Amino acid sequence: MELIDAVIVSGLGLAVVFSGLALTALLIVGFNVLPSLVPDRTKPTAADTGRPSASSSQPSDPQVLAVITTVLEVERRLRRGESGGRLTIERSG
Repeated sequence: MELIDAVIVSGLGLAVVFSGLALTALLIVGFNVLPSLVPDRTKPTAADTGRPSASSSQPSDPQVLAVITTVLEVERRLRRGESGGRLTIERSG
């Protein structure tokens, strides 16, 4: 194999690899854009349920906020290493 043949084969190999990477990048971008194009029909909005949304309601009572903050802090301290840094509270019932 001559030098020119080696350069051609190497160039073609690089072209194939980088075109595959470009297609993979386009596929990832497509997966990120796709959810914004499809309307979300699974979650009812505040207008559908008849309840006011959290942003339109009046500020909560400071005592209620203090209780919620305390419960979250206690939960975080009890389950320090189990959740991997995220606090997830599961509803029962």
